[in-house]
Amino acid sequence: MIINFLYCIDFPAKADNVLQSNQIEGWLLCFHKIINIRVVNADSAGYHFDYGLLRADVAQHFKGFSDNNHSGFRIIAEKEAIDLRGGLELEVVVELSDGISKKIPLMLDLNPSEIREIEVDDEKHETIATQSLLEQKFKQTLKTHPWLTVRMDITNKCNLKCIMCHYKEQEIYSQPTKAITAEELQHYLHDIAPYVKHIMLSCGFEPLMSKHFDDIMRMLHQNYPHMEIGLCTNGMLLNSKARKIIIENNCSHVILSFDSVKKQTLEKIRAGANYDLILSNIMALRDLKKRFKRTFPLLFMDFVLMNSNIEEAVAFVVMCAELGVGIIDFRHVVGNIYFSEHEEMLSNNKAKYNYFRQLIVDESRKYNLDVRLPEPFETEEVYVSDGIVNMDLSDFRNVKADNQDEEIIESKETFYAKGEDKDFGFLLEASCLRPFNEIMIVDQQKILPCSYYNNSMGILNENTSLYDVFFNDAFTHVRQKKMQSNFDYNCVNCPIKLNLLPTENV
Repeated sequence: MIINFLYCIDFPAKADNVLQSNQIEGWLLCFHKIINIRVVNADSAGYHFDYGLLRADVAQHFKGFSDNNHSGFRIIAEKEAIDLRGGLELEVVVELSDGISKKIPLMLDLNPSEIREIEVDDEKHETIATQSLLEQKFKQTLKTHPWLTVRMDITNKCNLKCIMCHYKEQEIYSQPTKAITAEELQHYLHDIAPYVKHIMLSCGFEPLMSKHFDDIMRMLHQNYPHMEIGLCTNGMLLNSKARKIIIENNCSHVILSFDSVKKQTLEKIRAGANYDLILSNIMALRDLKKRFKRTFPLLFMDFVLMNSNIEEAVAFVVMCAELGVGIIDFRHVVGNIYFSEHEEMLSNNKAKYNYFRQLIVDESRKYNLDVRLPEPFETEEVYVSDGIVNMDLSDFRNVKADNQDEEIIESKETFYAKGEDKDFGFLLEASCLRPFNEIMIVDQQKILPCSYYNNSMGILNENTSLYDVFFNDAFTHVRQKKMQSNFDYNCVNCPIKLNLLPTENV
């Protein structure tokens, strides 16, 4: 069992720029209940130690920890000042989940103003052996049941500047173009490909802007026919040529980013978008599937929920049903350094979200359409409505499907044999499955277990492959933590844990 501690020294502050102090204040958290703490050699050193001081700020930020509201501590040096360049040796007694107490030695770094995580392996040798066997079983199962999803951008460019997106910032859109070639992608994938069931060719940029898009699709389809190919697009460039490539290369699903039924709302949120063009492209792709009697690509919709568009979300369900969409993924806008328009965040309009959420669910059931929605917010507020739901679809009704000018060569459709969650039932105790079934590549270089993880597992270049990184010590350790612990500080800002992103169909 891995026992997690978090701590921070916040007095004196780092800005004070002092090397010694007669008083230190901070906080210490553990996922298990802390029964007692003592400073080793406190009497001889002349330290007076108090633990259990009120820290409501810590409790607000770290909600999963035991006794987080009384996690503060204070040390007063009665003989001589404490050297902040050294460490503080503690002996902490915690109560484990089975009711047995455990005495754990901890060494705190006294460097101020930095939150630090300490992992203590309660049964180190046994854990190493167990984890080694688990990792072997995991790897062997992957060989016969491909289960991994690889997510990456094949370009760092986009044709829109959406209000909630990082790409609207000059420091992002002015960067030199980086585009992965088909040959480069094949090199990165070569060793890991047998383990991969799905590759997603976009995360934060527009894949159809890549001049290598056609070659990449053909390479994946020809070399890795077992692999699902997906992409997320704003639909502006989903023209006749792009649709031809998607159909001929058996693209498994296309996720379309669209957040409105009204032209004015959509073009305000997604600056640079052409409402009519996007919808005409989607309609044309829908019609091609019907014409060739295709199951794929499955069409999904991503709808970013905001204060300014949620009243259109019910009508959006109707529009998607007519567009042949299989799943609508409703998700809250996530605040970041580039987007802080708090009036748009429904976390500040909880009752309003809860009201429309139920209407969305009711409408989706009428059309037997799968929707994913974040859970309702906990609030005692009640949203007061006039009872009139905006179902104006007039802008949508005025759009016609685009013409398919590029001739499509008919081919046999591939149906995929892939790993399912049930094949990996031995991982059910994991606190998160992302490090087991996902590889996220950021900036076409940095490799993470998911897009929200704060620590890189490795760097992708001509001398490495995804296989090397996915099975390296760093990635393996993250998987170990997910099996042995309920906490990983690198996941502290995960929007799934914060209930901003949906995880299952409603």
